[in-house]
Amino acid sequence: VLFRSGVFGILAIALLICADVLMRWLFNAPIRGMNEVIDVMLAVAIAGVFPAGVHRRVHLSIDLLADKLPARTVAWLTVIRDAVLLALLAVYAWSMASYAGDLGARHAQTAYLGIPQAPTAWCVSVLLWIAAAMQIVMLADRYADTQRGPHRLGLGATALLLVAVLMLCVGAAMGFNALAAQRQTAWLTLLIFCLLWVLAFSLIPLGPIMALLGLLGTGLSIGGEQAIAMAGSEISGFLSNPNVATLPLFLLMGSFAAVAGVAEDLYRLAQALLGRLKGGLAHATIGGCAGFGAVTGSSLATSATIGRAVVPEMLARGYSPALITGCVAAGGTLGTLVPPGSGPLVVFALLTEASIGQLFIASVGPAIVITLLYMLCITLYVHYLPESAPPGKPAAKGELLSALKGSGAVLVLFLVVMGGLFMGVFTATESAAVGAVGAFVVAWVRGKLKRDAFWGVMAETTQTTAMIYVLIFGALMFSFFVGLSGVVEVATKFVAELAWPKLAVVLLLLVLYVLLGTFMDSFTVMIITVPVVTPLILGMGYSLVWWGIIMLIVVEAGNISPPFGLNMFILKTLMQDVPMSTVFRGVMPFFIAALVGLGLCVLFPPIVLWLVESMPK
Repeated sequence: VLFRSGVFGILAIALLICADVLMRWLFNAPIRGMNEVIDVMLAVAIAGVFPAGVHRRVHLSIDLLADKLPARTVAWLTVIRDAVLLALLAVYAWSMASYAGDLGARHAQTAYLGIPQAPTAWCVSVLLWIAAAMQIVMLADRYADTQRGPHRLGLGATALLLVAVLMLCVGAAMGFNALAAQRQTAWLTLLIFCLLWVLAFSLIPLGPIMALLGLLGTGLSIGGEQAIAMAGSEISGFLSNPNVATLPLFLLMGSFAAVAGVAEDLYRLAQALLGRLKGGLAHATIGGCAGFGAVTGSSLATSATIGRAVVPEMLARGYSPALITGCVAAGGTLGTLVPPGSGPLVVFALLTEASIGQLFIASVGPAIVITLLYMLCITLYVHYLPESAPPGKPAAKGELLSALKGSGAVLVLFLVVMGGLFMGVFTATESAAVGAVGAFVVAWVRGKLKRDAFWGVMAETTQTTAMIYVLIFGALMFSFFVGLSGVVEVATKFVAELAWPKLAVVLLLLVLYVLLGTFMDSFTVMIITVPVVTPLILGMGYSLVWWGIIMLIVVEAGNISPPFGLNMFILKTLMQDVPMSTVFRGVMPFFIAALVGLGLCVLFPPIVLWLVESMPK
């Protein structure tokens, strides 16, 4: 219960927001000082997930080289990883304690209700110190593991390793200080960027790397004390952002929806509607992925969940393995694109201050276009390779009505959340709260929230929230340094001097994003690239909302791009007897279709922006 207390706080926030919405609708009497109450609760709730994240060892790292390195090396890299995370948590806790002390000295209060701000900051600091203390235990446990079996390193060798690491750190610090003292900002920035990639491929979690390198660069630029103060103010400012609750609330909605059996319901509905077509189950898979993605917002989760449901049935009916893997892997890319449950879009909004509501509405057009392109791809596939799919089978009498009844609650929930956003009835946070509570009610009414299932939802949401906010905090630290270094201005000037057409620059970036998407998920790519690339795009005069959608589409296209597309490896685990070459062959037509959809959205921006521009002002 202690480890899930943060998510319980987020669920309480959802209920409170729904109560406020109802009071406003029914009695025109919203809860007094609601925003300030939510800010206090949310800051503590988000900080409360960090001890759980430490306990569960939830870290997002690039493990591309994990299978290629010796087991002993990997074991010691994990020790270093835990040490880096400990250092980060200690810095966060220290900076928040310093910030809390400053708030207390100023007797800072909220503007409307006069709530003292220092106690909230102290609570956040204490929870971060608890997470750091737990990380010490985890680090000791990890080190003990290396002293057993083939990874054992004697006391003398360990001492030599520590001395070598210390000397390396001292040497690096001297080099950094020399560059900083000589005002060699460009070289300092380049060195930090190189270190970011080297450490990222060393299995060290991305969030801690970005945070510590950002703090290091900031400290060398303006001083260590100012860097620590910056960390505290950045974290506190982020936690007081009214949109911060949106992401964990949508994560809760997705977890409750998955437990409620939404995937099966939506797949049955798509099958009843599209089953009469040749390759009908393949079409239904794309439709089911689009529907399930709307409430989960995860590409990998959509591929895995829908894949488990449809792969056995499609194999039994004579579909070719290539078509099966292609349509399920491609359908998974709709998981983050179909609103409202798109976690990566929320992360993009939090990092760039774009409107979450506008991003969700803007994703509707591209989601429809790419879904139709995938279905066109299936139609052409079964036309030119008729042996890849059996003839269609019309739905049995009453099957469509039954499927509609089964999916009715989810469809209503989707329409309420998206309709409320589009019409301006809800803010993004309110729509997320309504979605989370609505999905909870659906799961509870269906009897799916037995004790183990409920605790499972809490644990899953806690882990995912902790992982993502470690990433976001790291991105905030790194973004501050990037802005301080002036690298964006240099890059913008460089691009301007090239005299390339703006479209050529965008195409170059898109190629880079496809390559990154082959071995990183959309969260990781956005965290790394948003601080540098987004200001460059804005400097060329493009819409921030348009770029957020384009970035998401291209990264998801990378997820089905051979040879490293992540969605394809999810399918390989579900169909272990199928050669990887077959998976590649099956997914290539869908990858081309995704690129066509991307090209249409780049060349015709109204596909992305027309709904946004028609929203009530």
